Amino acid sequence: MEQGSVPEKAPVTPIPEAAAAASLSAAQAAERAAAGQCNVTKEKNGKSYLGIVLTNLLTFFNLVWGIIAALMIALGEVTNLTFLAIIIPNVLIAIIQECRAKRTVEKLSVTTDPRATVIRDGEAVSVMATEIVLGDVVKLEMGQQIPADATVLCGLAEVNESMLTGESNAIRKTEGMPLLAGSFLVSGSVYAKVERVGKDNYIHTIEKAAKSYKAPSSHLFRDLNNLLKYIAIFMIPMAAGIFFTNWHLSGDIDQAITKTCGSMIGMIPAGIYLLVTVTLTLSVISLARKRTLVQDMYSIEMLARADVVCLDKTGTITDGTMCVSDLYPLSDTSEEQLSHILAAIEGTEESINPTSRALIERFGVDRTGTVREKIPFSSERKYSAVDLEGLGAFSIGAPHFVPCPLDDRAEEAIAAFAKEGKRVLVLAQHPALGEQGRALALVAVTDRIRPNAKETIEKFQEQGVTVKIISGDHAATDEELIAAVDSYAVFGRVTPEQKVLLVKELRRLGHTVAMTGDGVNDTLALKESNCAIAMADGSEVARKISQIVLLDSDFGTLPDVVREGRRCINNVRQSATLFLMKTFMVVFLSIYMVIMQMPYPFQPKSTTLLELFIIGIASVLLALEPNNNRIEGSFMKTVLLRSIPNGLAMLLPLIVLTWIYPAGGALFDALCVLMITCAGFVNLVMLCIPYTKWRTAVVAATGVMTAAVIPLSIAFLADLWELGIILEHGGIATVACLASAGFACAVALFMRYAVPFLRRLLAKRRKTA
Repeated sequence: MEQGSVPEKAPVTPIPEAAAAASLSAAQAAERAAAGQCNVTKEKNGKSYLGIVLTNLLTFFNLVWGIIAALMIALGEVTNLTFLAIIIPNVLIAIIQECRAKRTVEKLSVTTDPRATVIRDGEAVSVMATEIVLGDVVKLEMGQQIPADATVLCGLAEVNESMLTGESNAIRKTEGMPLLAGSFLVSGSVYAKVERVGKDNYIHTIEKAAKSYKAPSSHLFRDLNNLLKYIAIFMIPMAAGIFFTNWHLSGDIDQAITKTCGSMIGMIPAGIYLLVTVTLTLSVISLARKRTLVQDMYSIEMLARADVVCLDKTGTITDGTMCVSDLYPLSDTSEEQLSHILAAIEGTEESINPTSRALIERFGVDRTGTVREKIPFSSERKYSAVDLEGLGAFSIGAPHFVPCPLDDRAEEAIAAFAKEGKRVLVLAQHPALGEQGRALALVAVTDRIRPNAKETIEKFQEQGVTVKIISGDHAATDEELIAAVDSYAVFGRVTPEQKVLLVKELRRLGHTVAMTGDGVNDTLALKESNCAIAMADGSEVARKISQIVLLDSDFGTLPDVVREGRRCINNVRQSATLFLMKTFMVVFLSIYMVIMQMPYPFQPKSTTLLELFIIGIASVLLALEPNNNRIEGSFMKTVLLRSIPNGLAMLLPLIVLTWIYPAGGALFDALCVLMITCAGFVNLVMLCIPYTKWRTAVVAATGVMTAAVIPLSIAFLADLWELGIILEHGGIATVACLASAGFACAVALFMRYAVPFLRRLLAKRRKTA
């Protein structure tokens, strides 16, 4: 066992003799745990802390930066190491934030880690699934995932082994039959003896295992990875071109190396990956404070993109607590007899669900009956049945699923109860199980609506998210279901298979679907959705395959998750434009200089002003702005359509500068530094349109800092960015600065209004064509 872990007393229920006799003592369990015979594998969820450090350190671009730093040190160009002032904090922040998120998730995950009920010293105790030892007797109930390979000692259950075999049909399990770890109970309950633990379980001997539930793919990271890959491919030949051009023109190999390094530094969008990671990580931490466990960062993005949320009624819209409101006889059986039958039926149940609890509270429980045959409840069947010696065979479950005819009076009563929002159960008697029976009574059960349900649904509607309420409580054919999926908002009497059809059809129609659920019957639909959301007090398997777990089982926090995700993705789009405009400016400038056979103007330190005071600070501040706009279109397409024109807006003033003043001298290089800094600020001003209070504050703060830093750099840090030479050239430098700055503003304005106009014009032509 884990140190400090104390088994908890499980709820008191009668333990069958076979289970008690085969159980271990606490001392035996401790001995086997000490011998390493416990249910632990070496597999770990997520990266270790060392893994996080190495992942953030050992990257291609970090290698490039490391080589450049080594070259600058070798050449004695210490001032050209200023780019490390951006790179090192980037890496450190990424490591710290990811470690912080890991720690937060680990703390929260304790409340959702799987537990198991084992029999030790003749008593049922609750332990962590990893504390099960070889030979333990475990009690398994509907909704639980089987933690270790075992053999049924007693009881009856139906098991879904789809995580192992891919087949979703439930398999009946009785005494002597094997249970495989990774599968889960869809009905009934059993006591089973553990035959294998840890890495010896069958699930760990096959390749596919339970990992068939893959994490949702991230459009954001996919697009960024593709972009960075293309930049890396382009950067190598471009760097060679810059090196040979500068070497040919200057004849100074040291200067050629320095300028080549400056080109490579400029092409890398330093910080963009960090911005995305840190923004998503902060969202994970923010949601953790609201008792929402996000099991991976991608899930925030997928839920933020969701335009349809499928809400399971029971346990989501309602809080899962029920009570019997009406007993409506359909035969001459007295109410006393009906109560006795219902108490006897509940006395045969080994697992208690909310409906069973409501029936027991109203009718009591009688465990004296002898069971001759039993059909456990399952979400597919929607009823349970039992044959009791001396009493007869009975079934109870949803109308039109229980095998008995219903007359007009019964149908009218069912409709009346349903109109009042009550769930209706049919109690029927049968000659024998499996045969048609007669209806004895209707039992109306009320399910309490969560107080914030109306407000939550209204919030979703305000966010432009369509809500579909799905309930297993009026039957429809699959064809009717598919035809109705995009037209209706409430679906009743939906089987687990039909839930999957609903989700699949919604996705086929182009929707991004989030699905909430808490029961075994929701599992397949959760797996099929783009983002699965589970309630913490729901079934273990639902929690395990979901990307988001609501720890307070309150779906009222979901709009906050959507809002957080939208803020993150939309603002990252905005900020990414700032990083990539510099990248494209450097790419275009490098091509221009190679073609025109002009010396490249920037050293590694030259773009620090732009990256630190405009791109870096502004991007972080803009990422914090509230933004609940719906996410539309491709992330990368949107960013490229903004950043390429902005990159050109930064390039054209430099080209004009080459016409005003000859390239190649120290003054030209200094003027280029000023031009890209000014042009970058103009782009920021244009990018923040339409203005909000937050954007206005960001632009004002950035403008003040930039306006203060440039004169201070010229006056006091002349050698750092080599701007002091501007003072030595007075008039001509001033004319060049003013002309290029004015042209930068004009180009930025043109790009801001002309490019969108051209896009609309092209789109209009495509439609008419």
